[in-house]
Amino acid sequence: MGIINTEKVYINLNTKYSVEPKADVYVKDIGEVYCNNSTIKKKVEEVKILKVQEEESYAYISGNQVIAKILDSIQNIDISIIGGPDILLEIKEREKSRPFINFLKVLMVSLILFFGSAMAIINFFEDVEMESSLEKIHYLITGSREKSPMIIGIPFSIGIGLGIYAFFNRVFSLSNRRRQEPGPLELELYLYDKNLEDNIMHDLKKTDNLK
Repeated sequence: MGIINTEKVYINLNTKYSVEPKADVYVKDIGEVYCNNSTIKKKVEEVKILKVQEEESYAYISGNQVIAKILDSIQNIDISIIGGPDILLEIKEREKSRPFINFLKVLMVSLILFFGSAMAIINFFEDVEMESSLEKIHYLITGSREKSPMIIGIPFSIGIGLGIYAFFNRVFSLSNRRRQEPGPLELELYLYDKNLEDNIMHDLKKTDNLK
């Protein structure tokens, strides 16, 4: 009895894939395929996993589903899934380019953040009596008492803006490696997206288990 040699195939699945409604999803869309045999590699990449629904929503593909679809199409291969066990599908229409609308959105958000931050800083300084503190600092430095000393207030206000900019930006660092690191805001956005995707995936699996 002859021994059948199986070709080893590794698939590194992505964690998320955005696709338009009614589109076909292939293995090459949701992961990277690694195989010494280029012919088999090409065949695996072209295996169709599913056709997505018409409505914009979320769905997911499990690693076991990927393996089953490939083995139905290709024989004598040994598949190993590396990376995440599931892929989150974001089904949405391709967004149209609207530069003017996008500009208005950015402008509105910027204004809200600017005035909101200004009100928060003003109210905080009022609570801690910052004006009185600046007057005392001015008296200690110059020896004269002055109401709302501008010579102290102006540099203080500029320093707040520069401090916030330095905190959210790596441009001041002399190290090229440090300038390439994400800032605090970028990290928060990344964590928000990751937590959002994990929550959606959990809800999708929970709904499937209840069916």
